[in-house]
Amino acid sequence: MPSPGAQTPASTPPAPSARSAWTGLYLLAIAVFAAITSEVVPIGLLPQVVSSLGVNEAGAGTLISLYAGMVAVTAVPLTRLTRRIPRKPLLLATLIVFALSNTLAAAAPDFVWLAVARALGGAAHALFFAVAIGYAARIAPRGQTGRALALVATGTSVGLILGVPAGTVLGELFSWRATFGALAVIVALATLAAVRYLPAVEHDAEAGKSLLPGGGTLLLVAGLAGAAFLGHYSLYTYVSPFLLAAGLPAAWLGAMLAVLGLSGLVGIRIAARRLDAHPYAWLVAVPSAVLLTQAALALSFPSLLPVLILAALWTASFGPVNSTYQSVLVRVGKDNPEMAGAWINVTCNIGIAVGSTLGGTLLTGTGGYTSAGLAGCAVLAAAVLVTLLAKARLLGTSRG
Repeated sequence: MPSPGAQTPASTPPAPSARSAWTGLYLLAIAVFAAITSEVVPIGLLPQVVSSLGVNEAGAGTLISLYAGMVAVTAVPLTRLTRRIPRKPLLLATLIVFALSNTLAAAAPDFVWLAVARALGGAAHALFFAVAIGYAARIAPRGQTGRALALVATGTSVGLILGVPAGTVLGELFSWRATFGALAVIVALATLAAVRYLPAVEHDAEAGKSLLPGGGTLLLVAGLAGAAFLGHYSLYTYVSPFLLAAGLPAAWLGAMLAVLGLSGLVGIRIAARRLDAHPYAWLVAVPSAVLLTQAALALSFPSLLPVLILAALWTASFGPVNSTYQSVLVRVGKDNPEMAGAWINVTCNIGIAVGSTLGGTLLTGTGGYTSAGLAGCAVLAAAVLVTLLAKARLLGTSRG
């Protein structure tokens, strides 16, 4: 019998066909592209924001850390509060708020206004990614959860491939305000597409009461994901000024950011079909690869050619991070994948916020980019060590 809060058979959406499921997953990837571009586009616009609003690089970097902090604070409570709302309308509502956030950012007369607009976007992001992860897990064809999540995660890389560099170029041609205005339009179009083509899904509101599905193991996996993001973003938040400081001509910045995003997409492509068969191996391999390439990158600075080559390898290594941890997490928290998604949203965005702050602090001191990168490597090394020590526990859950 269904639980009291579950949908009745009369109101339960029919299970999507394989074709409809994959169409829905592609649409989720498009929505993720729009959302992730909204989150990370300031990475490519930092030099312009610094010049336009009279803040330093560390101050402009708070546009990333503030956004991430909002996600960390609001993801779990918002997911819990909205557990009775049908998934599709809820997902659409978060996209509408994304569009509003970008509209307000485009109209920002000063840095404080811009920061408030970013905070609003962070709250929308908090709920969107929790719902999107659960949505993908629910409509994924049987036995292909990892592949489905990897497909949705391509929205992240495409956001980096097209979103950040295109936003950077648009900002250079017009202004950073034009970039946020264009993002508002893109998110609105993604919302309209989702209205028409995204299949509705069933969810059990009573199961949504579970605050920590999977218990301590869920926190372990989510914490490892957060550590990977912290280590990476200690340097990646400042990748635009980092590349310029290494000697990359400003006119080539957008193109190089596109190369880095494409590298991430290649990394996802390599991992996608293998995640379901060997999830624990990827839990070890992915952060290890990020650690090694980031250490080499930090130590090669400021030699331009090695920096460019290693940066591409670095982002390729980081590409599968989202899908690697999410594919294990939705197995651990399979009774409530939205809440599982909320927790990884929390830890990853804490990682982004702390990593951005750590990197910014080192940049304003005497350490510079090399110290910022190596500090992140220490965190990545700790994550790999914990993964190895918890092998028995993680092997058991990844087979679930």
